[in-house]
Amino acid sequence: MKVLLPILLLFVLMCNDAWTKDIIILDANQLKIEEREAILVLTGFGSVYHSAKNQKLNFKQPGYDLFIPDYIDKKSIALCSEHLGNFITKQQLLRYKKIHVFAYILGAWTLNTYLEQNTLPNLASIIYDRSPLQERVPGILVRSNPFLSRLVFGKLIAEIAHTPYQAHQQQNENIGILMECKATKILWKKKKEYDLMPKPSFSVEKLNQSCSDYCYFFISHDELYTQLEKISPCIVTFFKTGKFSADTSKEACSIDPFITYHK
Repeated sequence: MKVLLPILLLFVLMCNDAWTKDIIILDANQLKIEEREAILVLTGFGSVYHSAKNQKLNFKQPGYDLFIPDYIDKKSIALCSEHLGNFITKQQLLRYKKIHVFAYILGAWTLNTYLEQNTLPNLASIIYDRSPLQERVPGILVRSNPFLSRLVFGKLIAEIAHTPYQAHQQQNENIGILMECKATKILWKKKKEYDLMPKPSFSVEKLNQSCSDYCYFFISHDELYTQLEKISPCIVTFFKTGKFSADTSKEACSIDPFITYHK
Protein backbone atom coordinates (compact mmCIF):
# COMPACT_ATOMS: atom_id res chain seq x y z
CA MET A 1 0.00 0.00 0.00
CA LYS A 2 2.86 2.40 0.78
CA VAL A 3 4.13 1.84 -2.76
CA LEU A 4 0.71 2.45 -4.26
CA LEU A 5 0.02 5.71 -2.41
CA PRO A 6 2.55 7.83 -4.38
CA ILE A 7 1.25 6.34 -7.62
CA LEU A 8 -2.34 7.10 -6.68
CA LEU A 9 -1.34 10.61 -5.61
CA LEU A 10 0.32 11.25 -8.94
CA PHE A 11 -2.72 9.96 -10.80
CA VAL A 12 -4.98 12.33 -8.89
CA LEU A 13 -2.66 15.29 -9.41
CA MET A 14 -2.21 14.69 -13.10
CA CYS A 15 -5.97 14.41 -13.55
CA ASN A 16 -6.65 17.49 -11.47
CA ASP A 17 -7.63 20.54 -13.54
CA ALA A 18 -6.78 23.03 -10.79
CA TRP A 19 -3.83 24.42 -12.76
CA THR A 20 -5.58 24.44 -16.13
CA LYS A 21 -8.24 27.15 -16.02
CA ASP A 22 -8.52 30.83 -15.25
CA ILE A 23 -11.48 31.62 -13.00
CA ILE A 24 -13.27 34.89 -13.65
CA ILE A 25 -16.51 35.85 -11.89
CA LEU A 26 -17.83 39.32 -12.66
CA ASP A 27 -20.11 41.18 -10.31
CA ALA A 28 -23.65 41.93 -11.46
CA ASN A 29 -23.23 45.69 -11.10
CA GLN A 30 -23.35 47.77 -14.26
CA LEU A 31 -20.41 50.01 -13.43
CA LYS A 32 -17.83 50.88 -16.07
CA ILE A 33 -14.53 49.02 -15.70
CA GLU A 34 -12.83 52.22 -14.49
CA GLU A 35 -15.26 52.31 -11.55
CA ARG A 36 -15.01 48.64 -10.61
CA GLU A 37 -12.83 46.90 -8.02
CA ALA A 38 -11.18 43.51 -8.46
CA ILE A 39 -10.00 40.79 -6.11
CA LEU A 40 -7.03 38.90 -7.53
CA VAL A 41 -6.26 35.56 -5.83
CA LEU A 42 -2.84 34.02 -6.47
CA THR A 43 -3.02 30.40 -5.37
CA GLY A 44 -0.02 28.19 -4.66
CA PHE A 45 1.14 24.59 -4.68
CA GLY A 46 -1.97 23.68 -2.69
CA SER A 47 -4.06 24.32 -5.79
CA VAL A 48 -2.64 21.09 -7.22
CA TYR A 49 -4.70 18.98 -4.85
CA HIS A 50 -7.35 21.44 -3.60
CA SER A 51 -10.04 22.76 -5.91
CA ALA A 52 -10.89 26.43 -6.19
CA LYS A 53 -14.41 25.85 -4.88
CA ASN A 54 -13.81 27.62 -1.57
CA GLN A 55 -12.00 30.53 -3.18
CA LYS A 56 -15.01 31.10 -5.44
CA LEU A 57 -17.44 30.85 -2.53
CA ASN A 58 -15.56 33.08 -0.11
CA PHE A 59 -13.85 35.65 -2.33
CA LYS A 60 -16.84 36.41 -4.54
CA GLN A 61 -18.09 39.50 -2.75
CA PRO A 62 -20.72 42.04 -3.77
CA GLY A 63 -19.09 44.98 -5.52
CA TYR A 64 -15.97 43.06 -6.56
CA ASP A 65 -14.98 41.14 -9.68
CA LEU A 66 -13.04 37.97 -8.83
CA PHE A 67 -10.00 36.77 -10.76
CA ILE A 68 -8.09 33.55 -10.01
CA PRO A 69 -5.50 33.15 -12.77
CA ASP A 70 -3.94 29.94 -13.98
CA TYR A 71 -0.47 31.45 -13.69
CA ILE A 72 1.61 28.64 -12.19
CA ASP A 73 4.39 27.30 -14.39
CA LYS A 74 6.33 24.36 -13.01
CA LYS A 75 9.51 25.52 -14.74
CA SER A 76 10.30 28.74 -12.86
CA ILE A 77 9.18 31.72 -10.81
CA ALA A 78 10.04 33.96 -13.77
CA LEU A 79 7.56 32.15 -15.97
CA CYS A 80 4.92 32.31 -13.22
CA SER A 81 5.48 36.08 -13.15
CA GLU A 82 5.28 36.28 -16.93
CA HIS A 83 1.98 34.40 -16.98
CA LEU A 84 0.63 36.69 -14.26
CA GLY A 85 1.58 39.72 -16.35
CA ASN A 86 -0.12 38.27 -19.41
CA PHE A 87 -3.28 37.66 -17.37
CA ILE A 88 -3.30 41.21 -16.01
CA THR A 89 -3.00 42.55 -19.55
CA LYS A 90 -5.60 40.22 -21.05
CA GLN A 91 -8.18 40.97 -18.34
CA GLN A 92 -7.47 44.72 -18.48
CA LEU A 93 -6.89 44.86 -14.74
CA LEU A 94 -4.93 48.09 -15.08
CA ARG A 95 -8.15 49.82 -16.09
CA TYR A 96 -9.88 48.94 -12.82
CA LYS A 97 -10.35 51.54 -10.11
CA LYS A 98 -8.72 49.28 -7.52
CA ILE A 99 -7.05 45.87 -7.37
CA HIS A 100 -6.88 43.87 -4.14
CA VAL A 101 -4.57 40.83 -4.01
CA PHE A 102 -4.59 37.79 -1.77
CA ALA A 103 -1.37 35.87 -2.32
CA TYR A 104 -0.71 32.38 -1.07
CA ILE A 105 2.97 31.52 -0.50
CA LEU A 106 3.93 30.81 -4.12
CA GLY A 107 1.72 33.71 -5.12
CA ALA A 108 3.76 36.04 -2.91
CA TRP A 109 7.04 35.02 -4.54
CA THR A 110 5.43 35.45 -7.97
CA LEU A 111 3.73 38.79 -7.25
CA ASN A 112 6.88 40.35 -5.83
CA THR A 113 8.88 39.15 -8.84
CA TYR A 114 6.30 40.77 -11.11
CA LEU A 115 6.29 44.03 -9.13
CA GLU A 116 10.08 44.32 -9.36
CA GLN A 117 9.71 44.98 -13.09
CA ASN A 118 6.17 46.33 -13.37
CA THR A 119 3.90 48.85 -11.70
CA LEU A 120 0.25 48.51 -10.76
CA PRO A 121 -0.86 52.10 -10.14
CA ASN A 122 -4.33 50.92 -9.08
CA LEU A 123 -3.00 48.37 -6.58
CA ALA A 124 -4.96 49.17 -3.41
CA SER A 125 -4.05 46.29 -1.12
CA ILE A 126 -2.07 43.07 -0.80
CA ILE A 127 -2.52 40.37 1.79
CA TYR A 128 0.39 37.98 2.00
CA ASP A 129 -0.29 34.52 3.40
CA ARG A 130 2.88 33.64 5.28
CA SER A 131 3.84 30.54 7.25
CA PRO A 132 7.23 29.98 8.88
CA LEU A 133 6.12 26.33 9.04
CA GLN A 134 4.86 25.69 5.52
CA GLU A 135 7.62 27.73 3.90
CA ARG A 136 10.01 24.99 5.04
CA VAL A 137 8.12 22.27 3.20
CA PRO A 138 9.58 22.83 -0.30
CA GLY A 139 13.13 22.45 1.01
CA ILE A 140 12.25 19.37 3.04
CA LEU A 141 10.52 17.72 0.08
CA VAL A 142 13.36 18.53 -2.30
CA ARG A 143 15.86 16.94 0.07
CA SER A 144 13.81 13.93 1.17
CA ASN A 145 11.83 13.18 -2.00
CA PRO A 146 13.70 14.84 -4.87
CA PHE A 147 12.30 12.64 -7.65
CA LEU A 148 8.66 12.70 -6.56
CA SER A 149 8.65 16.42 -5.69
CA ARG A 150 10.09 17.32 -9.10
CA LEU A 151 7.68 14.99 -10.87
CA VAL A 152 4.69 16.64 -9.21
CA PHE A 153 5.84 20.26 -8.92
CA GLY A 154 8.58 20.52 -11.53
CA LYS A 155 11.73 22.60 -11.11
CA LEU A 156 9.64 25.28 -9.46
CA ILE A 157 9.61 23.66 -6.02
CA ALA A 158 13.42 23.57 -5.84
CA GLU A 159 13.62 27.20 -6.93
CA ILE A 160 11.15 28.22 -4.21
CA ALA A 161 13.13 26.15 -1.69
CA HIS A 162 16.35 27.98 -2.53
CA THR A 163 15.00 31.49 -3.16
CA PRO A 164 14.74 33.71 -0.07
CA TYR A 165 11.68 35.92 0.15
CA GLN A 166 12.28 39.22 -1.63
CA ALA A 167 10.29 42.00 0.00
CA HIS A 168 7.95 44.23 -1.94
CA GLN A 169 8.63 47.87 -1.19
CA GLN A 170 5.34 49.32 -0.04
CA GLN A 171 4.11 52.30 -2.06
CA ASN A 172 0.59 53.63 -1.59
CA GLU A 173 -1.10 50.26 -1.16
CA ASN A 174 -2.12 48.71 2.14
CA ILE A 175 -0.17 45.54 2.96
CA GLY A 176 -1.44 42.90 5.33
CA ILE A 177 0.28 39.76 6.59
CA LEU A 178 -1.81 36.78 7.59
CA MET A 179 0.33 34.37 9.60
CA GLU A 180 -0.44 30.65 9.80
CA CYS A 181 0.49 28.97 13.09
CA LYS A 182 -0.59 25.36 12.46
CA ALA A 183 1.39 22.62 10.72
CA THR A 184 0.04 20.75 7.73
CA LYS A 185 -0.22 16.99 7.59
CA ILE A 186 2.70 16.78 5.17
CA LEU A 187 4.93 18.65 7.64
CA TRP A 188 3.82 16.26 10.39
CA LYS A 189 4.86 13.34 8.18
CA LYS A 190 8.21 15.04 7.67
CA LYS A 191 8.63 16.05 11.30
CA LYS A 192 11.94 14.19 11.69
CA GLU A 193 13.44 16.42 9.01
CA TYR A 194 11.70 19.46 10.46
CA ASP A 195 13.11 18.78 13.94
CA LEU A 196 16.65 18.91 12.55
CA MET A 197 16.11 22.55 11.58
CA PRO A 198 16.25 25.58 13.89
CA LYS A 199 12.91 26.51 15.40
CA PRO A 200 11.03 28.98 13.21
CA SER A 201 10.29 32.51 14.31
CA PHE A 202 6.71 33.74 14.13
CA SER A 203 7.75 37.36 14.51
CA VAL A 204 6.37 39.60 11.78
CA GLU A 205 9.62 41.55 11.84
CA LYS A 206 11.50 38.41 10.77
CA LEU A 207 9.46 38.03 7.57
CA ASN A 208 11.33 40.75 5.68
CA GLN A 209 8.12 42.46 4.61
CA SER A 210 6.79 45.82 5.77
CA CYS A 211 3.06 45.92 6.36
CA SER A 212 0.14 48.11 7.40
CA ASP A 213 -1.39 45.42 9.61
CA TYR A 214 -1.01 41.76 10.49
CA CYS A 215 -2.82 38.95 12.26
CA TYR A 216 -2.28 35.38 13.46
CA PHE A 217 -4.53 32.38 12.92
CA PHE A 218 -4.20 28.86 14.27
CA ILE A 219 -4.87 27.45 10.83
CA SER A 220 -2.81 25.29 8.50
CA HIS A 221 -1.88 26.02 4.93
CA ASP A 222 -4.22 23.31 3.67
CA GLU A 223 -7.05 24.84 5.67
CA LEU A 224 -6.56 28.11 3.82
CA TYR A 225 -7.97 26.15 0.89
CA THR A 226 -10.45 23.84 2.63
CA GLN A 227 -11.69 26.07 5.48
CA LEU A 228 -11.29 29.49 3.97
CA GLU A 229 -14.57 30.64 5.51
CA LYS A 230 -12.74 30.91 8.85
CA ILE A 231 -10.60 33.80 7.64
CA SER A 232 -12.31 35.27 4.58
CA PRO A 233 -14.33 37.87 6.56
CA CYS A 234 -11.17 39.48 7.95
CA ILE A 235 -9.59 39.42 4.48
CA VAL A 236 -12.55 41.26 2.98
CA THR A 237 -12.48 43.71 5.89
CA PHE A 238 -8.83 44.45 5.10
CA PHE A 239 -9.64 45.06 1.43
CA LYS A 240 -12.35 47.51 2.45
CA THR A 241 -10.60 49.33 5.31
CA GLY A 242 -6.86 48.63 5.13
CA LYS A 243 -7.03 46.91 8.54
CA PHE A 244 -7.89 43.39 9.66
CA SER A 245 -10.99 42.83 11.78
CA ALA A 246 -10.68 44.09 15.35
CA ASP A 247 -11.18 40.58 16.73
CA THR A 248 -8.13 39.09 14.99
CA SER A 249 -5.10 38.21 17.10
CA LYS A 250 -1.93 40.25 17.06
CA GLU A 251 -0.10 37.68 19.21
CA ALA A 252 1.72 34.63 17.87
CA CYS A 253 -0.13 31.41 18.66
CA SER A 254 1.10 29.63 21.80
CA ILE A 255 -0.44 26.28 20.81
CA ASP A 256 1.81 23.44 19.65
CA PRO A 257 1.55 23.63 15.83
CA PHE A 258 1.50 19.82 15.68
CA ILE A 259 -1.08 19.28 18.42
CA THR A 260 -3.72 18.07 15.96
CA TYR A 261 -1.59 15.08 14.98
CA HIS A 262 -0.49 13.87 18.41
CA LYS A 263 -2.08 10.58 19.37
